[in-house]
Amino acid sequence: KKVTILEGWDTKEVGRYLEEKNIVSANEFLAGASKNYADLFGILKDKPIGADLEGYIFPDTYNFFPDADAEDIIKITIENLDKKLTPRMRQDIVKQNKTIFQVLIMASIIEKEVPTIEDKKIVSGIFWNRIKIGMPLESCATIAYVLGINKKIYSNSDLEIDSPYNTYKNYGLPPGPISNSGIESIAAAIYPTNSDYLYFVLV
Repeated sequence: KKVTILEGWDTKEVGRYLEEKNIVSANEFLAGASKNYADLFGILKDKPIGADLEGYIFPDTYNFFPDADAEDIIKITIENLDKKLTPRMRQDIVKQNKTIFQVLIMASIIEKEVPTIEDKKIVSGIFWNRIKIGMPLESCATIAYVLGINKKIYSNSDLEIDSPYNTYKNYGLPPGPISNSGIESIAAAIYPTNSDYLYFVLV
């Protein structure tokens, strides 16, 4: 069965989609995404124990066998990400004193914030600048992840929501990715545009 997992979907959205395509149920997929596959894929080595696979389900078009179960599907998507992240990318992540997990967190935010590769690189640079000086990321995308809904404008009460994913109240990166990113967002997280900017406006 041919399926297309879109960039920016979180694991719940992927699960619902696979259920709609009559491949696996959403609950089966989410249960599979909570399991540990670190012994199978090097890309998972720095993923914290207890963290699910949010951010590792690589968006792409796949052909799954009709009898594929949730774990089969998850393994195929992780393997795809493992191949897409080149040795050069991995080396540069290490040179920057970052982890793949941190890069996937940043990429997941960038994926939800801006659409073009040029803007992704600029916003990546801005977010890394904020982290460097101890400024909150203040990403509405993380608020949307907590609330489970997207809004054009978030209220003050939305921005005060008590969650470790609330980047208005908490400093640094959130505990994990908020979506599954395409390779452009991942590359932007690794190779940001250097600037002194701390703010950006979406138009």
